[in-house]
Amino acid sequence: MNKIGRGENPRSQWLVTACVIPLALGLGSGGISSAEELLYDPDVILVMKDKGFHVIKGAQPGKPLPNPAFSLQVGRDLVIQLRNEDEVAHEFVSPLLMKAEDLQISGRATLVYTHTAFGVRVEPKDSVTLRFDIPDAGFDKFHFWCNIHGKFVDDTMRGEIFILHAKQSSK
Repeated sequence: MNKIGRGENPRSQWLVTACVIPLALGLGSGGISSAEELLYDPDVILVMKDKGFHVIKGAQPGKPLPNPAFSLQVGRDLVIQLRNEDEVAHEFVSPLLMKAEDLQISGRATLVYTHTAFGVRVEPKDSVTLRFDIPDAGFDKFHFWCNIHGKFVDDTMRGEIFILHAKQSSK
């Protein structure tokens, strides 16, 4: 039998327990991964909206390209935040993720595999953070697409990732 201290109301003790357990588990606040997401400032923010990709942060400098694009530097830790602002699920799939080292996924996502690439499915109004090291993959460009709305060349949900190699300083 559980003893209650003097002046304590069993109902108030139950309410405190009912509130503390979900907070400790990260429920009701988007999960534990939401706290992890706040630890890292994203290098790239990619919003999925109106059945298209929109690069909000980390866009390729220069004149706008026909497809959304962003660049990444080899040998550094990278954080990409994917936000689905549409009413339907979207996917972010790229061969780059098959080559990524130490891939960490934060948020609610479903893994997606194809013959040549891998990625995540993001449900409507959800966000997912991908964190990984960019290896020297031997390629300068990777494509990304939504496997639902961007499988074909003329589809709107396609984009490019440019891999930048640091120049060696001359002595």
